[in-house]
Amino acid sequence: MNKRWCEVDFITFESTQAKNIHVIGDAIQVSPLMPKSGHMANQHAKVCAAAVVDLLSGRVPEQSPLLTNTCYSYVSDKDVIHVASVHAYNAEKKTLLVVPGSGGVSPGPSELEAHYANSWAQNIWSDMLS
Repeated sequence: MNKRWCEVDFITFESTQAKNIHVIGDAIQVSPLMPKSGHMANQHAKVCAAAVVDLLSGRVPEQSPLLTNTCYSYVSDKDVIHVASVHAYNAEKKTLLVVPGSGGVSPGPSELEAHYANSWAQNIWSDMLS
């Protein structure tokens, strides 16, 4: 692609250039419309970890991974907006593509979105750090 990011097999997140090296997060060449977000990196890690366990156990990794993403942004001290999407593996194109109709954005900034953002943060931190 553009030689700025690591290309991976999205089934295992194994580098296409170095066997048995798995790459996740901001270092990878993302698929079309895939954001470089903490939530997405968390999803990469889960797919990658499951695939590595399968590979080490002699099993075939999941062939149709599905990843979700939500990004929250504070636009004031109390108002937040979000963008969300779901990405499914497309075997023909060998990449992850946005599931049509799966995503969306906030209708506008709100304090309710701030509540959602705080809950999301608590959940993802708990997931990553426990």
